[in-house]
Amino acid sequence: MFLLYRHPLRGGKVHNLDPEKDELLSMGENALFIEHPFDKSNRPNEKDPSLMPWTDVNELPYTICGPYLKDLFERAFIEGLHNPDKRPSAGDWEEGLIKTIDLLHPCENPLCEQKWFVFDNETSPVCPFCGWNNKERFPVLHFYSHRKKGVHSSDNHRFVVHHNRYLYPWHVYRSVIPNEKLAQEYKTPVGYFVHHKNKWIFVNRQLTEMKDLSENKKIPTGSMVELKEGKQIVLSGKENGRVIYTKFL
Repeated sequence: MFLLYRHPLRGGKVHNLDPEKDELLSMGENALFIEHPFDKSNRPNEKDPSLMPWTDVNELPYTICGPYLKDLFERAFIEGLHNPDKRPSAGDWEEGLIKTIDLLHPCENPLCEQKWFVFDNETSPVCPFCGWNNKERFPVLHFYSHRKKGVHSSDNHRFVVHHNRYLYPWHVYRSVIPNEKLAQEYKTPVGYFVHHKNKWIFVNRQLTEMKDLSENKKIPTGSMVELKEGKQIVLSGKENGRVIYTKFL
């Protein structure tokens, strides 16, 4: 409801003419996700202009929340709705939200009410709220981390780069999680990205072990590196430290 301004189970299906019994059935035994891919009998039929376009699941489907939350919604409201053991945990939701924040893409349409949208890893991002299409190339970072010596594994975590975006310690280390327990020392950005003269640049403010693997050279604190297609950069060589792979879209 916080993300899409609609209840995942309150649709147009009537289970019983008695309002009290209907409520018990729609929220319990007969509960059905309003965007269930096969059973569409509970699609919202609310046409109140003040609630549009949020109640139009065709115009703004749950998939606009990006790939990580899409999977969690399906586990919670399709696979796990009547099978609690299959539902995502609170930790799963926290991780999904953190990863989704890293996929936020600014909408440059001055008339767009939302101003931001979640990048879905398509080659030509389109804002679902206003239709603005980003035709400029921009970098997306893919995170890999040290799991054992000499081996890096994908974290299934991507980061959309935009002008003046910060990189934080939780991007550098897989073991650092930005929640209410985050220590003060991990709240300061370690660097930032800028778009300058048609180049995408990362400015290293704090990382002492940063290294450009593609060119086999260190990136000292206070220096900068240009992001290019396929560039691999070590953020930290410590345990749980990450390597980024750069992809332009």
